[in-house]
Amino acid sequence: MHFLREMNRVLVGLLIAFALIALAAAYWGVASSGSLLSRDDNPRLVELENRIQRGAIYDRAGTLLVNSEPDEFGVVTRQYLFPAFYSALGYSSLRYGVGGLESAYNALLRGDTAEAITAYELLHRPIRGSDLQLTLDANIQNALYAAMNGQRGAAIVLSIPDGQTLAMVSLPTFDPNYLDEQWDTLNANPNNPFFNRALQGSYQPGGTMETPLMMGALLSTQALDEEIEDGSAPFDLNGLEITCAVRLPLMPMTLRDGYAFACPTPFVQLGESLGSARLQSLFDQVQSLTQYRLLPIQPVSNGTATPETTAQLLTTEDELLANVLGQGNITVTPLMMAMIAGAVANDGNAPQPYLLEAIRSPGEATWQPVETAHPTVPITTANTARRLQDLMRYNVVNGAAQNAGRPFIDIGGHASLAYSGDTTNAWFIGFATLGGRQAVAIAIVLENSADAGLASDIGGSTLQAASAALAGS
Repeated sequence: MHFLREMNRVLVGLLIAFALIALAAAYWGVASSGSLLSRDDNPRLVELENRIQRGAIYDRAGTLLVNSEPDEFGVVTRQYLFPAFYSALGYSSLRYGVGGLESAYNALLRGDTAEAITAYELLHRPIRGSDLQLTLDANIQNALYAAMNGQRGAAIVLSIPDGQTLAMVSLPTFDPNYLDEQWDTLNANPNNPFFNRALQGSYQPGGTMETPLMMGALLSTQALDEEIEDGSAPFDLNGLEITCAVRLPLMPMTLRDGYAFACPTPFVQLGESLGSARLQSLFDQVQSLTQYRLLPIQPVSNGTATPETTAQLLTTEDELLANVLGQGNITVTPLMMAMIAGAVANDGNAPQPYLLEAIRSPGEATWQPVETAHPTVPITTANTARRLQDLMRYNVVNGAAQNAGRPFIDIGGHASLAYSGDTTNAWFIGFATLGGRQAVAIAIVLENSADAGLASDIGGSTLQAASAALAGS
C-alpha cells in the first residue's frame, strides 16, 4: 500500500508538471505569441531583416544613388554609391536602424507588408521594397558638395517655381557604408555628423534678416538712397559688436548700400522707421516658414536632433532691435532662407519644397508620379519682389556678394554674417534666372566662418552648375 501511495504521488506530480508545460506552451504559443515574435533577439526576425531588399533610390535623371545587393546566401548589403549624397540620404543599418531620408520613407523602402512576409515564409520569396525617385540632381549635388568641401555648415538648392529640391548638403557627414564599424566614434563626435543642418539646423539669421526687412522697406516706400551718417559703423548690441559683411572705412551709407554690404546701422534706423507693428508682421512671416518640411516627421532614435519649435516673439524695444539685427529669438534653417530667396525670384511667392518625385513598386517597370499639390507661399507683392531682385543683382555687382557673379548668368544674392556665442557664421542667399519663369534659389551657411566672400563663391559656382544642368529643361 505504501508503494502504491508513492506511485500515485509521482503520477500526480507528473500530471501537474505536464499541465504546467501545456499551459506555458499555450500562453507563449497563443496568448503571447506576438510579443515573443517581436523580440529583438528573435532569430527569425533577424534573418528576415537580413534578407529584406530595400528599394533603390535614384536622382531625378535616373542615376542610381542607393542599392541593396544580396549575396549568395541572400543576406542583403545596403550600398551608398556617391559621397556627395551621404548627408542627404541618411542611413539604413540592421544594428542601428534607419535615419534621415531612409527613415522618413522607411515603409515604402522596406515593402514588408503582411502578404510579402507570408510569401517569404511559405514560398521563400524575397521581400522587396519600392524604388524612390528623388528631385535631387546629381550634377548640382556634386557641384555643391565639391564647393563646400572642407567647410562645416549646410546648403540647399530649390527649383523655381515648382519647389523641387535639387541639391542638399550638410557637413560634416559620415559614410553610411561603414556605419556599423564607426557608430561609437560618430556618436561621440562633437560636430554631430548625424544632424542634417540643412533641414534641422537652427541658426541665428544675422544679416540674412535684411532681405525680409528690405521687403518691408519697399512696401512702405522707404527712401533707399538717402545717406546715413557713419552708415558703415559697427553697432553694439548688448556688448556684441555687429559689423558689415566686409571691412569698410567709416563713411556715409544709403540703405541700398547698407543692404549690399550687410551693414547693421542702416537697418537699425530702418527698424525704427518701420515701427513695432510692421516689424512683428515681417517676423511672423519669416517664422511661418517653419511649417514647411521636406521629410515626414519621424522619431529620432539616436537622440541627435532637437525638436523644432516656433519662437514666441517678444515686443519690447530691445527684443525687436535684436531681431532686426538677426540676433534675437528668431532662428532659421537654410531651407527657410532658400524659400525666402525663392520668393524674391518668383515674384513674391515662395516655392513649397519637396523631395520625392515618383515611386516604382516591386516588379513594376514604370514610375508612378507622387500626386501631391505644392502650391507656392505668398511672401510679398510681385512689384516688391521685382525691385528686390534688382537690389540683389546690385549686391552681386557692387556689394559683399561679388564673388557670386558668373559670366552670362543672371545672379542676384545677399552675403552677410551672423553671430552665435563666440563664433561667426557666414551666409549667402541668392537666385539665378533661367529664362521664362524658371529660376533656382540657394541658401548657404558656413559655420565658424567670417568669410562672406567664400559663401558667395560657393553660391555662384553652384548656381552656375544648376543653370547648366537645367538648361533646356
